[in-house]
Amino acid sequence: MVDNLLNRLRLSLSSSSLHRFWDIGIVFLLLGLLFAAVSLPGLAQGDTTDPIILEIPVPDTISAPHSITVAPDGKVWFAEKVGKNLVSFDPKASKFEIHTLPADWGNVGPYRITLAPDDSIWFTVNRWADAEEDIRYLGRLEPTTGTFRRFMLTITNTSGEQLHVAPDDLLVDQAGLVWFLSPDDNNIYSFQPDTEKLQGYQIPTPNSYPKGIAIDGSGTIWFALANANKIAKFVPTLAAYNEYEIPTLFANPETLSVDGEGRVWFVELRTNRLSAFYPSEGRFYEAVIPTSGGLPNAVEADDRGGIWFLEYLGNKVGVFDPISAQFKEFVIPTYSSLPSDLAIDNERNRLWFSQSSTEAKRLGMLSL
Repeated sequence: MVDNLLNRLRLSLSSSSLHRFWDIGIVFLLLGLLFAAVSLPGLAQGDTTDPIILEIPVPDTISAPHSITVAPDGKVWFAEKVGKNLVSFDPKASKFEIHTLPADWGNVGPYRITLAPDDSIWFTVNRWADAEEDIRYLGRLEPTTGTFRRFMLTITNTSGEQLHVAPDDLLVDQAGLVWFLSPDDNNIYSFQPDTEKLQGYQIPTPNSYPKGIAIDGSGTIWFALANANKIAKFVPTLAAYNEYEIPTLFANPETLSVDGEGRVWFVELRTNRLSAFYPSEGRFYEAVIPTSGGLPNAVEADDRGGIWFLEYLGNKVGVFDPISAQFKEFVIPTYSSLPSDLAIDNERNRLWFSQSSTEAKRLGMLSL
């Protein structure tokens, strides 16, 4: 293409009609095209997607991936968006392995998943849309044996009533204690697997709709209060809460991540921002994401200081550098893939994300 443009440019320059205004315009147009061809090779080749994103279609027998995590051995685990399977993908062998929930668990499927220090997979279980009962509980999968175990969660209220607890976002701390949020009753809970002891801690702000959960190096738990426009801190050793008002109104905070410096990063779903809370200063910093209406819905800090996030409607993976205060965005090759969750494999410098569109049905991978 470049040689073609050079030849045409030489012909135009040697033409006797060069003195005409029209031909001068052509010369400048050719010069502009030549510059674009040399300086922007991707544009000259018609490349509209970023080549560093790799997409892996999931097998036809599996529905679209949803919640996702990465194990120390590099395997990627995800829960189906609609289905009864927990699935692992081994990048080395390019192989999927399906783990179907036991039939006697009923008409339910996995929802949120997380990895425990012993490499077991913990997950919340929700009923299917056509199920009659609203059954939700905790499940655990032992990957080496493929065995499942379920934990029905009930707690006694002040009136002596047995109430069913519905878990949502969850994590497992270094001691093996499972922590999860329950938006239905506005609590954060701890669950001890060995004794099956369930302990609830009422969130001070009523009807706060807690979402997203993360833990810092000191064991302090952070989460968002979507309805209250706050983020919250819970210190387990003191059973004490602190809440912090987000400066921007109607932010609708979603997921959180704590970086190596102890800063709490979160996405503002409605106002299209990436925000950080500095606990040592008690101060928020907010940055507007470049793509308008991207609907950021997941965030994760890597061990190099980069803050990665997904744009559900923008169909992009983004990263923010806190030092330079600059964004970079990567277009996902599959159109409208609805990226829903991400996990970072720091050891192998990879970011994995789920593409939850039923048409896409892919895992995405981006090299860090």
